[in-house]
Amino acid sequence: MAMKGILTAILLSICLLSPAQEKFKEGYIVNNRHEKIPCLIRNSGDEESTQYFEYRLMGSKTTQRIELSTVEEFGIEGEFKCIRALISIDMSPDRIKSIKDTVPQWEKGHAFLHVLFEGELASLYSYNDHGTPLFFFSLEDSDIVPLVYKRYQVETSPNIIQQILYNNMFRDQLDFHLACNGKKSTDRIGYSKKQLVRYFEEFHKCRNSSYTLYRSAQTRKGILLLKPGIGVGSMALDIQNTIDAAPKIRFDKESSIGFGIGAEYIFPFNRYKWAFFAEANYLTYKTGNITVGNEKNPPMYSGYAVDYRSVELPVGINYYMNLDRNNRLFVKAAFVPYIIRSGSHIDFSDSYREEFSASSHTMFGIGYNYRSLGMEFDYYTPTNVTQNIYKRSSNLVRIALKASYAFQLFSDRGKR
Repeated sequence: MAMKGILTAILLSICLLSPAQEKFKEGYIVNNRHEKIPCLIRNSGDEESTQYFEYRLMGSKTTQRIELSTVEEFGIEGEFKCIRALISIDMSPDRIKSIKDTVPQWEKGHAFLHVLFEGELASLYSYNDHGTPLFFFSLEDSDIVPLVYKRYQVETSPNIIQQILYNNMFRDQLDFHLACNGKKSTDRIGYSKKQLVRYFEEFHKCRNSSYTLYRSAQTRKGILLLKPGIGVGSMALDIQNTIDAAPKIRFDKESSIGFGIGAEYIFPFNRYKWAFFAEANYLTYKTGNITVGNEKNPPMYSGYAVDYRSVELPVGINYYMNLDRNNRLFVKAAFVPYIIRSGSHIDFSDSYREEFSASSHTMFGIGYNYRSLGMEFDYYTPTNVTQNIYKRSSNLVRIALKASYAFQLFSDRGKR
């Protein structure tokens, strides 16, 4: 029941805090009458998608979704710009039976495009709501056309891939329309935002032409953190004889100070909300006090004692909720194998001693970060540390309150 309550609290925290974690910023929309209207804008979903943008008119508390039918352009000055455009998308399947099936099947429709690069001679756009990123370009005042690329899987029979084919026509398009001084430099260019933006930028520099590069076009790196920490934990152990009708033995809950170190990599997508972490934490648990039924330290059980020392190795994920640049809430979950340190033991009398056996369990946590300082509460599911002892089953339960400090090893987040 305790675990269910903690999990419920974590899930409620996500549900209640996630919608509010991204703040509205000053921006604008352009309506169908070509009127530019100042407003507050936020993206409540995927950073690359245009489906989740919302806005509030100045002085209003009403939040409205930015709809394709009513808005022809929106953005935040210098940060990003999205325009409504009529585009063509290749709807042909990417799993085919022969090379004859690589003929594109174009379908037209209106969509919001991210303006990545706006140049005097050419502009670059992206569309991310098709499943895979698609890129488009225009020349001066010409129509917006796709940069043609597709990866095909040739199947000899269902789910058996014989060959991978690529349609890299976008390289020919760039060579034909955006070659500087007749030089061809697209042989190795990839169909990615980073490489295409760089190509458009180099082309305009070569031609001494002006351009605007929006912040949303910049490719971000992840963040690698080194996080030493110290925590106060509480542990308790129950022992049960699995065959005889003996009462459960409860070793007293004890507090101890533990320490550890971890590494965390925060992924750059979706506003740095997801992270992978690995830790190594040293902890101890020692007590000679037990409760059997309602009796404290009964004489019949004299000599029972626990001396437990281990190094746990959590590996898991963090999900951050960014309140602002300095304040973040997070929830975490991890798989936790551990190593029992030599010398750890459990005494069942003055003359009967056994060692513990290592296993694994899971951990769930919730916490708060202020800049590099972190505080978190972690709950560990019960684990059986006496599997090696005949007729003895156990539940070792642990909770911990931990403080940490993050040393940033590399990042470009400050450039955002």
